[in-house]
Amino acid sequence: MGWHRVTSKQELRERGVVVFKRGRHQLAVLERGGRCFAIDNRCPHEGYPLSQGTVDGDCVLTCNWHNWKFELESGRNMLGGDNVRVYPLELRAGELWVDLSDPPAAETRARVMAGLRGAFDDRDQGWIARELARLCAAGLAPESALPAVISWCAPRLEWGMTHAIPGTADWLALAARRTGCLEDQLICLSEAIDHMAFDALRQPEFPIADALAGADDAPLDEPAFLAAVEREDVDEAVARVRAAVSRLTARARARGEPFDYEELARPLSRAALQHYLSFGHSLIYTVKLGELIARLGPAIADDVLVGHVRGMIYARREDLIPEFRPLAQAVQDYPAPAPAPALDPGPIDDAALDGLVGQPLRPIIAWVHARAREHTPEALYDALLRAGARAMLRFDTARGEASQVKVADNVGWLDFTHALTFASAVRQRCSVDPELWPRGLLQMACFVARNRAHLQPPEALAAALERWRVDDPDALVAAIHAQLLDHGSALPIYPVHVLKTCFAVELELEHVSATTRPVLLAALRRYARSSVKQKHARRNVHQAMALVGVS
Repeated sequence: MGWHRVTSKQELRERGVVVFKRGRHQLAVLERGGRCFAIDNRCPHEGYPLSQGTVDGDCVLTCNWHNWKFELESGRNMLGGDNVRVYPLELRAGELWVDLSDPPAAETRARVMAGLRGAFDDRDQGWIARELARLCAAGLAPESALPAVISWCAPRLEWGMTHAIPGTADWLALAARRTGCLEDQLICLSEAIDHMAFDALRQPEFPIADALAGADDAPLDEPAFLAAVEREDVDEAVARVRAAVSRLTARARARGEPFDYEELARPLSRAALQHYLSFGHSLIYTVKLGELIARLGPAIADDVLVGHVRGMIYARREDLIPEFRPLAQAVQDYPAPAPAPALDPGPIDDAALDGLVGQPLRPIIAWVHARAREHTPEALYDALLRAGARAMLRFDTARGEASQVKVADNVGWLDFTHALTFASAVRQRCSVDPELWPRGLLQMACFVARNRAHLQPPEALAAALERWRVDDPDALVAAIHAQLLDHGSALPIYPVHVLKTCFAVELELEHVSATTRPVLLAALRRYARSSVKQKHARRNVHQAMALVGVS
């Protein structure tokens, strides 16, 4: 924009402050102690006019609305929030001129990233949004900030991966669908960053093992890696993955090829399915992190996969608790299928599913084993996904609101939706690694078996299917996306679950039978339209008193 005349020195002296507007710029020009300053007039906190502020003898400008304080010379925020931009001024023959030229892009980016780091460390959602907007104003891609944010977040996740980083893949996918609306895109990016900031808030960086040294050109020694995961040797498993990432990155650079995530996805998927791990998160994350690396590039691979492996090892192994203990033997007893041409591709009819939802795990395993001799893995996946959607339609939401319950009876929508998101990950990974189908399908069976005490009677299904029927899938998805862009939820885990469930259903509609499709859509609609109790104060105290033994 170059230099522009603002006012005369005499007028400024008489008025004390002059507000100058040109294009997108609005400046407060002040004189104090014989010196002139030009500063953005809008306080970065909430936009109130700094021209109405108070300046002390040390040339510190206070915004009188919320007491934010800025150095007039540098624009530095004295209270640790985002800074305000200052502009060069020149006095030419008694006239004041200001330079509105934007600084070099590299300088702007460095300034914004420093501000974004402060916003991230404070988990200040407004500040995060402002720094993203500043990147846009400078003609820089706001998405380019995400690799740095991931590098700030990942080392602070003590127990490994959370939803925040994998969920970024879904927020980016939603942003890609909103290309005509910059505001919507910035919402998606700010939601992703806010979630990462929430999960890392006030956490230190935890030590991470160095990459395993060696000249082996193989990306990852799968047996050694799986053995390290099985014995919960975090340092060795992390060291092996870091070395593999380094080798794959070097190979891609040398050959001018894309980073081959698939060479890591196979052993990661196998490790994820060695046990029934913590609601299936490990396999879901394996898929989502691959999407994120493909979108943001291999520079993030080390950070995200270190966190992923740590999370996989620290995850609770639910197949070791009584409810799911039959799983290990069920994997060993999984029948060898008949030759593929002899297997029925399905779909398995609804009558065969009647009575399955609400059963404990052993009869469901027997059901899976029996049909594995007759049907393709894809047909079983379709049927088990439909069973998971049926459970969502029969979820007794009053139980999710209840307070006078035991810890074992704590239940909510997130306990049910993983049946769908995990099923999507199973199909994606088992389609490229068919040896994993038995483990994937049997773990889908675990999702059908769990939460059976929290279901409405079987006869409630027909009414739920009718009430939540979806005639226009595109309209449903559009409505959910609009809801997520202004969700109003204080805890980021809730909107990201709706988002990932919506994307999983959308994706699986292309792979399921006509019998399953309406059940899946109805389940999604019911979930998206339901309120979620995000805090259980009475339940927490009730359960604490019961544990301690006071009344």
